[in-house]
Amino acid sequence: MAVPVSLALNAPPFWGDYMPCRTRACPASIPFLRGKSCRALLCAAVATVFAAPVSAEQLWSVHAFGLKVGELRVAMTESGGTFSGVGKFQTTGLVGVVASIHFDAASKGRLVGQSYVPATYDGHINTGKRVSETSLAFKNGIPYEISGKQDPAVPILDAMLKGAIDPMTLMWLTLRDQPDAPECSQDEKQFDGTRLARLHLTRKTTDGDTITCSGSYDRLGGYSAEELAEMSTSPASVTYQLQDGIWRSVGVKLRSRHGPATLVRRN
Repeated sequence: MAVPVSLALNAPPFWGDYMPCRTRACPASIPFLRGKSCRALLCAAVATVFAAPVSAEQLWSVHAFGLKVGELRVAMTESGGTFSGVGKFQTTGLVGVVASIHFDAASKGRLVGQSYVPATYDGHINTGKRVSETSLAFKNGIPYEISGKQDPAVPILDAMLKGAIDPMTLMWLTLRDQPDAPECSQDEKQFDGTRLARLHLTRKTTDGDTITCSGSYDRLGGYSAEELAEMSTSPASVTYQLQDGIWRSVGVKLRSRHGPATLVRRN
């Protein structure tokens, strides 16, 4: 991805107050500007540039069992203090159990400082073992289901859901390119409508221009006793590389119930 998403590009509403331009008539030598205010035109032009949407897309290949099993595409657009993102995973022809695993996700929300605050989420997830179609809304930091075809295996208390974000927003928070070196202090809860989990990346390993953030992905709520016995926590890591002054996410390692999986950045 050549252009990273940067919240710094969202100009403050008072930007015009700091424009180094004076109110005066435009030069008569420019006919279509004659009689107009140069300050107004210049400030309007700058405001238009800084209000333009910032978009970014990523393509990842997903590997398991020593083979490429699928592709993940994620994209995010930020404009006017809001964001919207989409993600899609699909297999690439491998037959067997992983052939039925796919998901489509979309989220929208607000940008508050450096934080992404989701407002809505729509997801269709097929893990090969369960199918979940869910629409969520967020109120006072708590996600609640608008529609869905499956209930949690075990009820989840609102207190546990407080502060949880959706899978698409979490994905982007983890994979987005960053202007500053990652701090490896991510601790986010994720709710997809039926399951509550936590991504906790706290260990930082630096090797030249490469930083790896490591930790765990923990199942917190909505899982059956059988699912928790199968796997309650698993290791997870994200690797970033400094390229052209930007820290780009280039690799992800995690363990699913099917075994170890690796994601490799392709753009």
